[in-house]
Amino acid sequence: MREQLLLLIRISKPEYNKTLYEDYKLYMNPQMAFKKNNMTAGQRDVMEGAITNVPSKLLYSIDEKKTWKLLGDITLMQKNNNAYIYCMYGLKYDVKYYNAQSNKYFYNIPWSYIEPLWQGDDTEMMVIVNTSVFINKFQEAAKKSGLSHAYGKVHYDLDEKLHDVDYFTSAINDNFESVYHKIADGYELQKEVRFTVICPDKPDHYELQLDNDQKLKFTIIPLFYGKDIGVELSNLEFDDVSGLPVRFSSEIKYYESK
Repeated sequence: MREQLLLLIRISKPEYNKTLYEDYKLYMNPQMAFKKNNMTAGQRDVMEGAITNVPSKLLYSIDEKKTWKLLGDITLMQKNNNAYIYCMYGLKYDVKYYNAQSNKYFYNIPWSYIEPLWQGDDTEMMVIVNTSVFINKFQEAAKKSGLSHAYGKVHYDLDEKLHDVDYFTSAINDNFESVYHKIADGYELQKEVRFTVICPDKPDHYELQLDNDQKLKFTIIPLFYGKDIGVELSNLEFDDVSGLPVRFSSEIKYYESK
């Protein structure tokens, strides 16, 4: 089923968000870094990059695959794609949050999502309003840098995929397949959209410079501990064929829960 991305959201400290809304740079962390303990609770995932948990034997060859020797038994295999990731919350259209009478769309971002990303009283929510412009800038910058790239939503189905031979084969042969599947286990609250590049040089992090023409539209919302954030879109216009919204008013309202 086709989906419509309305807004892109990132919750972080101002000094991290400013890298994008002031410098037009994406500060991208290596995928395997999300396994480490120095990540916030909402970012850390020890199953990052997992492609199978079917018990297997690990073999190696030193004679061009003529003979094989047993290196050991494994119960979990993870693949490092040298992928570098910029993660965001994707607010997508869902008809159950649309009021046809008022022509308004109201969506609540729960504190249960915000809390694992909380980094103190200056934590803020950065909203990108013109998502299509951002996506185009990402793709153009990655192409200009000569990097393989992809973007899309994360699927929270890894528990099932780890037993799927077809998934294992696909993940082995495709550098992006294991980037876009995670276990549910609470992560599904993140509604994550990832922007990914492949960097064979393996830097500590990668900074992707977007075209800084000041055309991206940002809204910065201060956050308060324990509070949900409501987002209200109005004056939606819909595509006649898909039934999905194609435009809405630039006057977006944000509400803090009481």
